[in-house]
Amino acid sequence: MTALRRAVVLCRPDTASREIQGLATRYALEVVYSVFTDTESPKLAAMIATQHIIEHNAEVLVVPHLTTMVVNDRHWRPVIALAEVIAADGRVHRFSPTRAGFTSPGLSAFPSAPGPPDR
Repeated sequence: MTALRRAVVLCRPDTASREIQGLATRYALEVVYSVFTDTESPKLAAMIATQHIIEHNAEVLVVPHLTTMVVNDRHWRPVIALAEVIAADGRVHRFSPTRAGFTSPGLSAFPSAPGPPDR
C-alpha cells in the first residue's frame, strides 16, 4: 500500500465534502487541514494557502474551485514552488527550476537577497 501524501484543502464554503473526498481518493491524499474562504483576491488566497502548506508540512494543495490556469497567475507561483496543486481540472506539478529551464549553477527562480557590500 502506498503512503498517502499530506494535503491542505483551500475551498469555498459551498464546496461539497464529496468533491474534496473524491479528489483525495483519486490522488491518494491524506487531508490534514481544510481552509474555507470566500475571498475573491488571488493574492490573499495564495497567502492563505502558503501559510497552511508550511504550517501543516503539506506536499499537496487541493483547490477545487480553481483550474490549472493558476500557473499563469503570479500570486500562485510561490505556492507552486512549495507544493503540487490539485485543481478542478487536474494537477499542477511542483515548480522545479531545472524543469523550468534554469540550469546554471547559482541561478534560481527565486534569487536570494544580495549579500553585504564589499569593503
